[in-house]
Amino acid sequence: MTWPAKLSAILFIVLTIATSCEDPSNIGLELDPENNQIGVFYQEISLSASVVLQDSLSTTNSGVLVYGNEESDFFGKTESIGYTRLFFNRDIARPKENAILDSVRFLFNMREVLTADTINPKTINVHLLTEQIRDVDYYNFSSVAYEPTPSFSATFDFTDRQDTIVSTKIDNALTQEIFDELKDGRYFQDIFSFREFLPGLAFKAEEGENVGFSTVIGNNTGFIFYFKNEGDTVSRAYPIATGINFNLARHFSQVINDPTGTPIEVVTEPTTSYDLGQYAGGKSTFGMYIKLDMSPLDEFLDTLENANFNQVTLEMGPVVNFSADRLPPQFHIMFFTNETNEVLFRTDGLPMAVQPEGRVQVDPVTSEPIYSDQPALLAFINNEKFYRQFITSHVNALYRKKMPRRDFLLYPAVSTQDRNFIQSLKDYVIDQNTIKMKIFYSRSRSL
Repeated sequence: MTWPAKLSAILFIVLTIATSCEDPSNIGLELDPENNQIGVFYQEISLSASVVLQDSLSTTNSGVLVYGNEESDFFGKTESIGYTRLFFNRDIARPKENAILDSVRFLFNMREVLTADTINPKTINVHLLTEQIRDVDYYNFSSVAYEPTPSFSATFDFTDRQDTIVSTKIDNALTQEIFDELKDGRYFQDIFSFREFLPGLAFKAEEGENVGFSTVIGNNTGFIFYFKNEGDTVSRAYPIATGINFNLARHFSQVINDPTGTPIEVVTEPTTSYDLGQYAGGKSTFGMYIKLDMSPLDEFLDTLENANFNQVTLEMGPVVNFSADRLPPQFHIMFFTNETNEVLFRTDGLPMAVQPEGRVQVDPVTSEPIYSDQPALLAFINNEKFYRQFITSHVNALYRKKMPRRDFLLYPAVSTQDRNFIQSLKDYVIDQNTIKMKIFYSRSRSL
């Protein structure tokens, strides 16, 4: 059997790590001792992880409202509230003075419903804002005032599908007041008068239901008023929604976390790395991310001579808190970081991240890590409950001194332009003992 065939076969085997005492450059388990020209070796390196809380995470205009009420052993109690303005459509005729209201429905365009319990229905509470959302940046710690009692609530069964449009019928004092003002028209002359009358809505989940929601901002999230003018034979519709076509209402999401009695209770300062012992975890929108200490790679690379890396795999898992009904983030960008515990940027302001296999890793002009909108992604393998990605090209670049070794900061996203890390309450917990680099390399040697 040739050594490439042996290499493929051995990928599926758990190997014992061996270190040669005779030659420090022969670290690893030799896979083909009969080949006297090229030695093929395997080495496994354990990595450690810490958690970093992001500072000032802006959630303004992310495209979704994130809201929920969750509790877990690792992250504690987490409540999220989504805040949004509303729009009215000038191009649709308002009801006339003698119009009769037939019914009102409120639509929720659900991006995802995060819960390990899909059997029991989940409740959404919608509150009327008492304070306007201003044209400023809002963060995951920001809030605006809203009425303590929900204007309406709706309960839905998400057993069969979570990413769907659901709606509820509303018949209360609020909808009647809005309809009366629609007929009168004084608050529907311009957007500023409209916001004085209807500042917006706050979305909340029911306490104790252990669920997180992401609702898409746009035409399909908001009120629809069905009415008849005098002489009409069929109902007309008038929307007041969180978006009109591609014009989205200003919105943001707040996260309130109580970590009392949990491992993350000690995490108090942003942009500070905390080693929590056996476990580490990340949670989107809350702004907690995992930092991987890649320094164990330094000592290993320094011992090698005339080496070439055939395959290097970064692996984490299985995910400790895995649930088939509440999956963790699907992908992570491996951004570069250092003792600042923040994403590092090139001199042109673009972020630094690990690039995909087979691609150039270093900018030949600036000697900085090359930038692309589609970096390498640490991917979750659902049936194995693992995160895994090949970083062979990255390690080869390090070994050849084309760029310095840096630690990784894991952001849930699929591109450097993606904002998935503020569009969900997805989280995951990893046992530090399961974070490995699995390295297959070859080394030339004399006859």
